Amino acid sequence: MTTAWLPRAGRSLLVLIVIAALTCQLALLLPGDPALILLGQESTEAQREALRHTLGLDQNGLLRFLSFMGGVVTGDWGTSFTSGRPVLSEILARVPATAELVILSQVVALAIAIPLALHSARNPGGRFDRITSTGTFLLLALPSFVVGVLAIQLFAVQLGWLPASGYTPFAENPLDNLSRMVLPVFTLGVAEGAVYLRALRGSAMESLHSPYAYASIVRGASDPQLLWWRILRPSSSTLIALVGINLAVALGGTLLVESLFAIPGLGRLTVGALGARDLPVIQGVVLFAAVIVVVAGILTDIAVRRVDPRSTRERH
Repeated sequence: MTTAWLPRAGRSLLVLIVIAALTCQLALLLPGDPALILLGQESTEAQREALRHTLGLDQNGLLRFLSFMGGVVTGDWGTSFTSGRPVLSEILARVPATAELVILSQVVALAIAIPLALHSARNPGGRFDRITSTGTFLLLALPSFVVGVLAIQLFAVQLGWLPASGYTPFAENPLDNLSRMVLPVFTLGVAEGAVYLRALRGSAMESLHSPYAYASIVRGASDPQLLWWRILRPSSSTLIALVGINLAVALGGTLLVESLFAIPGLGRLTVGALGARDLPVIQGVVLFAAVIVVVAGILTDIAVRRVDPRSTRERH
């Protein structure tokens, strides 16, 4: 088992090294003089020279990469231009808010997708399936920020049930935290739930035509027993893979949502860093996201193999 994971671990390490190499070259992608672009025309030559030294632009590519990797390994990811704080501290301080938003939105998405997908697959083409499919396509066509604006207008402005924006850490005030997370979680959750519903519905329909499904029906299994105990597990490998991918790349989905609802997470940090041209923070976020993607990919593979052992046999 350990030897089987060695090639995957080697590929993952190679991916991280390549991304780290590209990340430390971000400054060179800026047209013209990167130091002049980052500091502006009002900067002095001494300031620009100091920034070139800080970013390693006065070194060759190999030395810059080795210096960058040495800092990454030792925990020195650079210093933010705007706050003056270490980049790694800035990132880790924003992780709890983003993690809460992402995890709760996945729970909402799965709570919506699983029952609707199973019942749609049980009667494909029926009235319930047609209504569900129409709603799914509508949600897929709407960008997340549009859903967020509509949710704010309805639940915060017109009905006044929920706060429109802001964030309170859970440890400080759990009730206020949850009330402020309802709208952003709903905004992300319904869009991702639509994707999960489509994927699970297709897999469940295939499983319903399998021999073990027919055998369960012959034995007199009720619809809940058939769907929840016989169909869900063999149909969920695709769903688990999608959830793993979404958890890994959730930063892209939280950029607009965190900005819209004023949540101080990684998405809002990235937007602020892009606006302020805070290159060390941008580099740190890119590298941090790459690590999350690689780790989530490995954990997703493990989960899929646990749930559906057939995937292991198919690869050998």
